[in-house]
Amino acid sequence: MSKRSSIKLIPLGGFNEIGKNMMVLEKDEDMIIIDCGVMFPDEDFPGVDYIIPDFSYVKRNVNKLRAIIITHGHEDHIGGIPFLFKEVMAPVYATKLTKGLIELKLNEHQIFEGVQLNEIDEDDMLNIGPFTIEFFRVSHSIPDTIGIAIKTDVGTILHSGDFKFDQSPLDGKITEFSKIGTYGREGVLVLLCDSTNSEEEGFTLSERDVGKTLLEKFTQAEGRVIVTTFSSHIHRIQQIVDMSEKFQKKLAISGKSLLKTIKIACELGYLKIPEDLIIPINKIDEYPLKKITILATGTQGEPLSALYKMAVNEHKRIQIMKSDMVIISASPIPGNEKAIANIINMLIKHGADVYYESIAGVHVSGHAAQEEIKMMINLVRPRYFIPIHGDNMHKVQNGKIAQEVGIPEENIVIAQNGDVIKINSNLCRVSKNIDTRTIYVDGLGFGDIDDIVLRDRKLLSRDGVVLNIIGVDLKKEEIFCEPDLTFKGVTFLENFDSIIKECKNVVTEAVNNCFKNNITTASTIEKYANDRLEKYLIKKIRLKPVVITKILSN
Repeated sequence: MSKRSSIKLIPLGGFNEIGKNMMVLEKDEDMIIIDCGVMFPDEDFPGVDYIIPDFSYVKRNVNKLRAIIITHGHEDHIGGIPFLFKEVMAPVYATKLTKGLIELKLNEHQIFEGVQLNEIDEDDMLNIGPFTIEFFRVSHSIPDTIGIAIKTDVGTILHSGDFKFDQSPLDGKITEFSKIGTYGREGVLVLLCDSTNSEEEGFTLSERDVGKTLLEKFTQAEGRVIVTTFSSHIHRIQQIVDMSEKFQKKLAISGKSLLKTIKIACELGYLKIPEDLIIPINKIDEYPLKKITILATGTQGEPLSALYKMAVNEHKRIQIMKSDMVIISASPIPGNEKAIANIINMLIKHGADVYYESIAGVHVSGHAAQEEIKMMINLVRPRYFIPIHGDNMHKVQNGKIAQEVGIPEENIVIAQNGDVIKINSNLCRVSKNIDTRTIYVDGLGFGDIDDIVLRDRKLLSRDGVVLNIIGVDLKKEEIFCEPDLTFKGVTFLENFDSIIKECKNVVTEAVNNCFKNNITTASTIEKYANDRLEKYLIKKIRLKPVVITKILSN
């Protein structure tokens, strides 16, 4: 009989934030990954498109990697796969809709070679190395969401996935309570439990409640109804389709991500749309205002989204008017509240009637509130409890919920990204941390952007830039063309001409000082002039613009 070894659980994302969820499970010489997502940056990361997990540990141990298992098709669970596949590959296992969304994402990144996508459902069982993997259906804000049971000779680890207990889901596919309860009766060593909504009391409302609110708003609407929701929220989109059909409205779609997701969901049978309901966005003027619904991107105030363009009057086809009703059927991702508030204010200024989560029931969460988390724990009755998917305040609150239903405090592990959690039949604790980095996707490239780059971007956005060009003969050690300064993004200054004159004197003096000290290298002179000019501007105008000096030599 072989000796039982411990399991290593290593979160690479989703333990210090809401987003970029990724978990490594390792036993002996075998390793699997659960989810591989992205996180959308806030205003503290100017110019950054996504934040993704640090794949360094996976790359170092690629010979152990056997499979990637995905719980559902949201960006914070699948968005990192194309970036991972640029480094390493492994077979992916996902439910039907999730698989379709992953295929779309890989096609966008033109990743085809070596891809192995395997379709699973909640009744499948996988034997991968020392892991026997089973699945159970859960309710969430996207169809085909699953939780995972990983059975080993050490014990069973249950991963809740993102879940809520919706007793009347739109698709009729209720959480498989009987399966979860069976695992509990058989014995679960560790429960990894979604923490996203752990601060919310009671139960999360059913998706059907949104339908009641949408019915009320569509009844009240005097003109066009413009709705924005997450492109992956298939159930919400279906309700908007149903309302449009009920009120005999044509539905136009504005936003590439929505169009792509709707196409896939229709092809796979997850959306039912009457054949003549949808019209091209350029045909909306051919119908009365009261007969138009517009489904648009822009739930998070994204600058390139359809709703943002409408709000700033830059949309090619749609101008907001007084009879419009705008419904923002989503909750703000932390960090996006200001951007969304700005859009709401602009839409109201244009005369639109705007409804959003905090003033109308136009959105419900896909995550379990406190009472549902208690139900999950009571069904599973695990020995150890690890809160997942959230920042520290969410995880700590989830740990307190676990204590309320009888999990001892010493059996609750509050872990961080990069922690190596060692698990055996009598132990569950953090043994060390592998020191993960923050990885940014910036345009076409990705990596650990230096802090100085982000610092410069913040300075540029806050205080602007000063470009300083000066002609210098380095051999003769003399200035042949006086400094020419250009200010961009710098707040209007009083006595601007005198400040420009002083700046020129500062630069000229800096160059001459270099010559006096036998410094004749262009890069060194540029650096010294930058430093002197920057200090002058801080003292004189209380601003710290990015200063760029360029020497033109003959």
